[in-house]
Amino acid sequence: MGYTDDGIATLFGFSYSFNDIKYDFLEASVYSGYLKERKTEYNVNVNVHSVNLGYFKRIEPLSTLNGLVCTYVGIGGVLGKESINNGNNELPNGALITSKGGAIYGGFGAVQADLFISNRFHLLGRYTHFYHANSEVGKSKFMIGLGLKYVIF
Repeated sequence: MGYTDDGIATLFGFSYSFNDIKYDFLEASVYSGYLKERKTEYNVNVNVHSVNLGYFKRIEPLSTLNGLVCTYVGIGGVLGKESINNGNNELPNGALITSKGGAIYGGFGAVQADLFISNRFHLLGRYTHFYHANSEVGKSKFMIGLGLKYVIF
């Protein structure tokens, strides 16, 4: 759960490592952002839902405390849907929205820090920056949040 541009967001992910998850991993995640577009005098609801696939690698100089804290950088692709004003093109005052929303695609970059509580539980903090190449509302979105990771061996 986290904060995004003028709203809240959730990110649920599944990570897989070929070696040891403390060093690198592949991630498949689902992002949902619920925000208000405030660049005009109207507060327009914008919902973004996407599936993200990425690769994360540990950054050695920023991973400290004998492996209790690991920092990762990641990069990946995004495919999803953007909904503007819940699909309604008319505002309460009669003004019309010309943006239609629809399918979006792009990429993301992320920085994540894991605090190892136990071998199976990690507390994590994450910053993810999304770039939606064909968004009608805003090509650049971010999410910053805290979460819990459960590791299955």
